[in-house]
Amino acid sequence: MNIVEQDFTMKPCSSDSSRFDLIFNKRVKKRDTGEYAIEPGDPLYGLTLPTALTRIAHHRVAKKYEEANISLKEFLREYQLAYKEIVKLCRESLPEKFDTGE
Repeated sequence: MNIVEQDFTMKPCSSDSSRFDLIFNKRVKKRDTGEYAIEPGDPLYGLTLPTALTRIAHHRVAKKYEEANISLKEFLREYQLAYKEIVKLCRESLPEKFDTGE
């Protein structure tokens, strides 16, 4: 099983593991054609699910404000919004009686 979204891929470390390898996609310019392509980046190994979700939220904020200077307050607000969006997406697809541990 792989979890694939537009900006990342998560793969379980093994079939019975609760840890994931997280790979963010990156935009790469091809030398021969000069065109851009999306390729997998370097993996982050052995992350727990909560850690992977926080890394994804941080990555999305960093990509959104790549070249900009923002305040800590604005960063934290955007980070919380990105994290809540991820958690909301997860909860929308869960069965009603699924125990999320919260």
